[in-house]
Amino acid sequence: MTSVPTQPVMARGADSGLGHFLALILSDRERFFTEVAEGDGLPAKLGHALWSLLALCALYGAAAGAYAGPAQAVSAAIKLPLLFLGTLAICFPGFFVIQVLVGSRLRLAQVLALVLAALSLSAILLGAVVPITAFFLLTGANYYFLTLLHVLIVLGAGLVGMAALHEGLMFACEKRGVYPKKAMTIMKVWAVLFAFVGIQMAWNLQPFVGDRGRPFQLFRHNEGNFYTAIVYSLQKLSHGDGKGPGSTPPRTPGSQVPSLLDLGRGTGPDSGATRGR
Repeated sequence: MTSVPTQPVMARGADSGLGHFLALILSDRERFFTEVAEGDGLPAKLGHALWSLLALCALYGAAAGAYAGPAQAVSAAIKLPLLFLGTLAICFPGFFVIQVLVGSRLRLAQVLALVLAALSLSAILLGAVVPITAFFLLTGANYYFLTLLHVLIVLGAGLVGMAALHEGLMFACEKRGVYPKKAMTIMKVWAVLFAFVGIQMAWNLQPFVGDRGRPFQLFRHNEGNFYTAIVYSLQKLSHGDGKGPGSTPPRTPGSQVPSLLDLGRGTGPDSGATRGR
């Protein structure tokens, strides 16, 4: 008699756990987004998405920063989750207000759950490729190769997360009449804006990988922008200029262009003098 009510309670407890959340995000996202659209278990979903994002981004940040030592690993483990959450804090208010104006019937908690779930999927992908980044780190990969590798991985994971958000809004919400079709176009524009804000914030939070040849710095001022840094790093790779173990950075007096996300060496009026010491 007593076992009949106990079994459903246990099942509901299992359905609200972190393992269940991860399983839905990875293999049954349509069901997850459907539950969000229906307002089912929103507090648990928000909590699991947030903790997954924080923990897995911190793990990947630590792996990236390990190139320059323990202090940089700890710094990057803190800054990478801040990168995602800071970009979300800047972009989310405008996104939500615009969605309301165009007729979305999703509540604040529902929209936040959808976006956080998409970002947590990005974090899951980052956590999954940590062994790959560790392999290149341990095998003495070229420094500039590592910087490009990390940037491409983070950007790729972010694109997958935004694609998952688009999928959820389209299949789970639009079909139920709580998210208007015309808002999908706005969502795509917002995804591009999210990427631009994220890139600039990453630029401001650098370094993530760090430079073995320089003292640890929590933040580093750089001139230029993200796109000139991409060109700079590609040029370094094409000329075979890297920072493997024991290598020394080339002297480029007067150069003010930083490496990608630096992720690398600093710039500024005294950078050339510092390198010459």
